[in-house]
Amino acid sequence: MKRIITTLALVCILGSTNLCFGWGRDAHAAIAYIAERHLTPTAKANIEKCIDGHSIVYYASWLDNYRAAEKSWGKLSHVAHYDIATCKPIGKPYKYMKSSINKLKKYRELPDSALKVTIYHFVHSFGDYHCPGHVAYYDCSGEKPKKLITSSYDIYLQSQKSRYNYHKLWDSGIVQLYQKGWGYMDWGHALDSSVPEEYIKSVTEGTLADWMTDIATRTKYEYNIYGRAPAKDKLADDNELSVVDGDMFNDFAEIAAKQILIAGLRMAKVINEIFGE
Repeated sequence: MKRIITTLALVCILGSTNLCFGWGRDAHAAIAYIAERHLTPTAKANIEKCIDGHSIVYYASWLDNYRAAEKSWGKLSHVAHYDIATCKPIGKPYKYMKSSINKLKKYRELPDSALKVTIYHFVHSFGDYHCPGHVAYYDCSGEKPKKLITSSYDIYLQSQKSRYNYHKLWDSGIVQLYQKGWGYMDWGHALDSSVPEEYIKSVTEGTLADWMTDIATRTKYEYNIYGRAPAKDKLADDNELSVVDGDMFNDFAEIAAKQILIAGLRMAKVINEIFGE
């Protein structure tokens, strides 16, 4: 049975929720926590040596916390770009993540400060790129890619009766609203309590490019988040906006939960391969 989100509950929670960039602290921490649960003892020990003995969970929202203090970090895209025809990753976000992973493969050769920043960026952005609201589609048929679809538009939350940014809803609104009061460990244990090995193997097979293509393909076809709540003109009246009602919200919450789990499992695979020796 789908969990019903009442009008009153959504209004109260939305009024007190502090929405963040990216997945939000709870989801980012949950992704890192799930990854940590699947690390080998050697990989866990090695990566924690690189970050002053702390857990990767501690730095899961580092990029959001410091992006205002360091402009170069703030310019890093939290949204991944894809060719709408093929769903293959394009542009700087993919190149940046690929570069970060390649740097980590040579982590013993990196200066301490550069290594730490690379780990912080990887743990944070890898999670962001698994968020359906962080998928942007481009028309790549011309000389230059042309942006077609992103989540940076307003929708109408039936229970709130006002404009609400779709990107912010996917960022942290869904996670914070669906299970009010849950922290990252609640999410981690609930999603990762008994995951079959066959499922883990199926979602962690392939390369970074394969994984990102999978995210874009799921978002476009399986999840269809832009088709179910499409963008309207910026000058549209509230009653003209796409509506995310209770049933749709509950479906989106299930999607977010699925992507959090997948992100954590894939993150663990990367860390184990790099730091497990």
